[in-house]
Amino acid sequence: MVVRPLFPLISSRELGRLSCGLFVLLLIVLVTGCASHPVAPVVTSEVIDQRWAAHHAQLSKLSGWELGGRIAVKSAQDSWSASLHWQQRAAAFDVRFSSLLGLRIAQLKGDALSASLYLPDNRVLSAANLSELLDDELGWSVPVAGLRYWLVGLPAPAIAAQAIPPFTKGLDELGRLQWLEQSGWRIDYQRYRSAGTLALPQKMVLTRDELRVRLVIDRWQTAVAPRTMVDAAARLSLPRLK
Repeated sequence: MVVRPLFPLISSRELGRLSCGLFVLLLIVLVTGCASHPVAPVVTSEVIDQRWAAHHAQLSKLSGWELGGRIAVKSAQDSWSASLHWQQRAAAFDVRFSSLLGLRIAQLKGDALSASLYLPDNRVLSAANLSELLDDELGWSVPVAGLRYWLVGLPAPAIAAQAIPPFTKGLDELGRLQWLEQSGWRIDYQRYRSAGTLALPQKMVLTRDELRVRLVIDRWQTAVAPRTMVDAAARLSLPRLK
């Protein structure tokens, strides 16, 4: 009995044509498959600016906030790190630095008119210029008046009778600050976190000359300024921030 092959013999020319046809078919399938996946739309600069305007408007409504986190300061002379607790109510601030064991290192309290530095040896130093106090006693200084805005992801606005300080900025696709340069400082926003309906910084680095300040914020609590007397009355029942 003669066993016939299932397929007749194919010449080398026909085999080449068949291979070419299969390659073209495979290429069409691949192209069609890639085309079926949606391409993420490109976010235009106009959209980013609109998102920044909305984000800026939200943050500008904050009447106060409280954060808890960690700070690390490095200068040409020294390096220093501590736990950080910052409470801001309009222009009034209360900033506490403590060791990892919970021992108080220093405390800053003040407002737009004066400031005091409380040290562990029970000394209390007061002045109108907090930056000089920090520089003299701790060996580093940051502009607290501007920092209260930088911490929430805003450029510092005009303070008292001063002109609006110039700044440059970079935004991410969500319209949040990616970096900010103002008053000789550069602030890099490396990560954000949700705090209610707001997106607030979680990790940021501030640099100026040889001074580098790294902040990691573990906890945010915010308060929004009431727009009407009804809103103000409603807030009376809210618990006060500790």
